[in-house]
This record gives sequence, C-alpha cells and structure tokens, in this order.
Amino acid sequence: MKNVRLTTYVLFLLLAISCGVPQAKYDQLKEENEKLKKEITECKFTPAQILDQATTYYDEQDYTKSRERLKVLIAKYANSNEGKKGKGLLRKVEGDILKSARANVDDKDQGKDKNPEKEESKNKEKDKKALSKMKKKYDINDDVTWYTDKSSTKLGTKNYIQAYVGKKEKKPWLGLSINYFSKKKWLFIERIEVIVDGKTFEIEEDSPGEFKSKEESGGKREWLDRVVKKKDIQLITKMASGKAAMIKFVGKDDIYKRTISKTEKKALQNVLDAFVALGGKL
Repeated sequence: MKNVRLTTYVLFLLLAISCGVPQAKYDQLKEENEKLKKEITECKFTPAQILDQATTYYDEQDYTKSRERLKVLIAKYANSNEGKKGKGLLRKVEGDILKSARANVDDKDQGKDKNPEKEESKNKEKDKKALSKMKKKYDINDDVTWYTDKSSTKLGTKNYIQAYVGKKEKKPWLGLSINYFSKKKWLFIERIEVIVDGKTFEIEEDSPGEFKSKEESGGKREWLDRVVKKKDIQLITKMASGKAAMIKFVGKDDIYKRTISKTEKKALQNVLDAFVALGGKL
C-alpha cells in the first residue's frame, strides 16, 4: 500500500513540476514523499535488526541514537521478544543518559568552584620550589642570569652531561653541556650518541668547531656547550624521564661510552622544571 502511495506522490511531483505548482505546495509534497520513503525503508527492518542497531549504538555509547531505535522497536513490536528486550535496554540507555547529564553538570560546577587566586598561588609555589634547586649566578658583563642544578659541576676533569638556563630580561633559554675527560688518549669526537630505553639519538656539530678540545690537568678534555634547539629539548626531556640512558662518544679511531647516572637525570629534570618556572616552554 505504501509503495502505491509513494508512486502516486512521485507522479504528482512530476506533474507539479511540469504544471507550475506554487513552491510552497511543491515543498510540502516533496517533504511528504521523503517521509514515505523513510517509512518504507523502516518497514524493511525486522525487530531483530532494529534491536541489533540499538545495541550497537549503545555499545558505542551513542545513547541518543540507541534510544531512538528502541522507541521505534517498542512502538511497532512491543509484544515481540525483541520488543520486550528493547524495553529493558531502553531503561539502561535512559539511565546512562541521566548519568552523563549529571556528570556534565558536576564538571561545570567543578569549573565554577576553581579559585583563580588559589591556582595562581599554587603555581607560584611550584615555580619557587623548582628554582630553589638551582644555583643562580649573574653575569654583569652580558647582563645574563645563569641557572644550574646544585649538583652540577664545571670542572673540566669530570665526565658529565648537564643542562642549564640563561635568562636576559624576560625570555629564558636552555643550554646543553657535555664533557669528556681522559688521562689516556684523544678521541677526536665526531659525534655523540645518546641511547634512551633502547632508542638512539645523535648529537652532531651544528657548525664546524663546536666540539672543542684542549689539554687540561694532565689529561685530554673534549666538550660541547651550546644553546639548544627544539630537537635537543626533546632529547633532554627523554634523558631525564628515561629508565635507562647511556652516552657514547664516537671518535675517529675509538669509542667511549658510559651510563648516564640517576643524579645526572634528576639534575636534567630539575633544570627543565626551572626553565618552565622562568617562563620557558618545552
């Protein structure tokens, strides 16, 4: 019967177009035609298929669509087994919709309860704590304040990898310092590899001569000290948080490698925290 009605509407639409029926009447006919199409399509679904659709929407947590399909199922097949199951699922769906609505209200209320002054005070305390772990030195010649971890050293006779922060006026920057020292022989370092949790990162010269060397205290010192770029910041972050970290110096004829200590990793993290506290972004 519905197929006959749909055919009639289609023919009438064609007639309306050819005969110049007013736009409002045409739009009404078109809307009724679309409605009939939808009804015919809906009739093709069995109760089991409608229940399956509703269940799928429910599993995907699309409760609104699930409820729509369940209402169709119950309206048409209330006394069927699927209709009875649908009634039980509908109660669950409406319960979940209610829970979701309450959760959204709670989230909004929590947002309202936040005290901006309290949050600001908390952040200031966090920044103060981060900076308390730093050694602070002002360079009057360059008008720069340098921040280094309290465990850091600048002794050329030590092997170390460490970061530091420089700040001039408002903008801070990060620096990376890596030192190799040996009483035996030169490495003539060509590149440095850092292995963090099995993944290797390379540090090479950005420009010729960045790897420096000199004889010091009866030994051979080779080092790198530079302002870091974004990729270096990522590497420092990985070293600080990694479970296992190793540094390898690759020279012309030899290789030297050692484990990055827990103290060094902790110091790197302290410097990163201080960098953020001073207004830097990781």
